[in-house]
Amino acid sequence: GKDCEVENVIHLAKNDSLYVRGESYPHQLRKVAHDIWAQHDEWFTQNLGFTISDALSISESIVDEYNRRINDEKQSYKERAREYVEKLIKNGEATEDERNDLETSVGCYNYFGNSDVISSFTLDELIHFSGFSKEVCERYLKRLSQEFGYRNQKYPDTFINPHLAPWDYNTLYERPIVAHNNKYFIPIISLLNEVFLHTFYYDLIADNEYWKTVGEKKYGAWLEQKTAEFLKRIFPHSEVFLNPEYHGGNELCDVLVLHDRNIFIVQCKAKRLRYDSKIGKDSQLIRDDLNKAVKESFDQGIRARDYFSKNQPAKIEVNQGNIKVDSKQISDIFLLSVTLGSYPHLITRLANINPAIGLFSDNQYPWAISLFDLGVVTELIESPAMFIHYAKRRLAVERTKFDILADEVDLLGFYFSQGLYFETEEFKNLNALSLSGFSNDIDRYIFEKHELGKNPQKPKQKMPPKFKEYIKAIEGFDSSYKTDCAVRLFNLDYKTRELFVNAVDRTKEKTRGDNGLHSFSTVMENNSLGFSFISLNTNGDLEELFKQVLIFATLKKYVTKCKEWVGLGWDSNGKQVVDVAIFLSFDWQEDPAIAQIAKDNLKPGEMINIGN
Repeated sequence: GKDCEVENVIHLAKNDSLYVRGESYPHQLRKVAHDIWAQHDEWFTQNLGFTISDALSISESIVDEYNRRINDEKQSYKERAREYVEKLIKNGEATEDERNDLETSVGCYNYFGNSDVISSFTLDELIHFSGFSKEVCERYLKRLSQEFGYRNQKYPDTFINPHLAPWDYNTLYERPIVAHNNKYFIPIISLLNEVFLHTFYYDLIADNEYWKTVGEKKYGAWLEQKTAEFLKRIFPHSEVFLNPEYHGGNELCDVLVLHDRNIFIVQCKAKRLRYDSKIGKDSQLIRDDLNKAVKESFDQGIRARDYFSKNQPAKIEVNQGNIKVDSKQISDIFLLSVTLGSYPHLITRLANINPAIGLFSDNQYPWAISLFDLGVVTELIESPAMFIHYAKRRLAVERTKFDILADEVDLLGFYFSQGLYFETEEFKNLNALSLSGFSNDIDRYIFEKHELGKNPQKPKQKMPPKFKEYIKAIEGFDSSYKTDCAVRLFNLDYKTRELFVNAVDRTKEKTRGDNGLHSFSTVMENNSLGFSFISLNTNGDLEELFKQVLIFATLKKYVTKCKEWVGLGWDSNGKQVVDVAIFLSFDWQEDPAIAQIAKDNLKPGEMINIGN
C-alpha cells in the first residue's frame, strides 16, 4: 500500500546516507570545491579570513606532513626496535628465534604509542610546514576546528539515542579538525575535500544580503557553465549553447545541445538534499527536495520540448545569433536534469519512488543525474552517438517492469558490459534488481588516472575493432541522420556486431572478386529495424552510390514492413571502410507502385540473419 511505498523511500534515503562509495570521486570533490567557491574569494577573505585556495593548500600541506611523519617515524621506530631487541638478546633476556616477533611488537608499541605526536600539530607547526601566515592559519583553524564536546545548536539531540546514532548530525562534516590542549588532530583526513565542498555553503547563505544579491546567482551560473563544459567533451563546442532563449526573450533552458537532429534540453538545479531528507527523517521533506531539484527542472524541460514540437520552425536565440530548428526533422529530444547535490539511488530510477512521492505523471521522467556523475559519463563515453545511445538506455531504465537499485556509475559500468538492456530473458520474472560491482573497472581507471597520475586505458564498451571503425567513419560524415545510423548499430549486442562485420566483409570480398554490385540485408526482431549494405565500384561517384543505397534500402524497408532502416554503402575504389549512410524512419503504408518496383528489381535471395 501507500504507507509501505513511503516507508521504502525513507529506507532508501537512510541506506544512501550510509553508503560507502560517497557522492563522487575524491579528485572531483577537490576540483568542484575550488571552482565553485573561488568565485567568492572576496567574501571568503572578508568573512572567513582565507580563500578556498588557501584552505585547500593548507589541508594539502597537512596531508603531506602526515605522510612524511608516518614514513619517517615508521623507519625510525624500526631502527629503535632493532637496537632494543639486540640488547635483550645480548643480555640473555631473549633468544635469536624471538628476534622478528619482538622487533615487530616493540616497533608497533612505540610507533602507535606515540601516535598523538605523529598525528597532531600545533599552530606554529602549521605555520611552518604550510608556509601561510599566522593570521591565515589562525582563521583556518578557527573556522574548521572544534573542541571535544562541540555540538551544533541546530542538532541538540545528537548522540543521545543510540538507535538513531548512525544518522545523527556529524560535526566533523562541519569542523573536521579537533582541538585539544593547543594541539590539532584530524580524525578522518579523507573527509577534508568533501567538507570544503559543502560546509562553506552554509556560511554563505547565512549572509542573506550577499547571497540574495550576488552569491546565489554566481552559484547557479557556475553549475550551468560546468554542465556545458562537460557536454562539450562529447559534442562540438558549436553545438552546445548556454542559456538559449525563446524567440522573444525568455530563457528556453540552461544548456541546449543540437546535434544532427538530436536535441538535449538540460536544466540545472543547485538545490541540495537537506540533512533531514538525506537521513530519511520525513518523506514529505524528500518529496519537496526532489520537486525543487528534479521535477521543476523537468517541467521547464517539457515546456521547451513542446515549443520545439509545436512550432515550425522553432526559433531560438543564442549568443551567436538566431537559430531556426526544423521541427519535422528532429529525431529525438532528451530531457536532462542535472543536480549539484547528490541524490544517489533516489534519482537513478525515479519510477522506483514515484508511487510514494507522486511527482511525475504519465510515466514520464527525465534522465536525472548529478554533476559529478555527468563528469564521469562524459569522461568515458567516446562519441556523440554513444552518448545518445546511453541516454536512450538510461531513459529505458525508467520503463522496466521492476525496480532497479543502482547508482549512475554502476549503470555506466553495466552499459559497457552488456549495453544496459533489461528486456532480455534473464530479467523476465524479476520484481526488483540491485546492481553493484559493475563500477570496478571505472573505479580503477579513475584512481590510477586522477590519484596516481598514470595514463590507464579507459573502460570501454566491448565491440569488434572493425565495428568501431564503421562507427567512427559514419560519425565523420557530413550527412544528416548519420548519428541515427550509428545509434542503431550500437543497438546490436557483441555477437551480432561480429556477425554484422563478417557479413560486410563477405560482401566486400565478392565485389573485390568480380567488381560487381553485391549486398546483404537483415531485419531485427519484430521487424522494428532493418539494415542493408551495398558494395560496388562507383569510381568515387558518391552520388551514384547514395542513389543505389537509398533505392535498395527503401525497397527493402517496404518489403519487410520495418519501422526503421539503416542503409550503408561502400565504394570499392575508395579508402573508407564505409562511404554512405542513410536512415529511414516512417510508418509502413501500402503502395502498389513501390511493391511492383520491389518485385521487378529485388533479386530473390536468402535474408541473412545477424539479429539477436
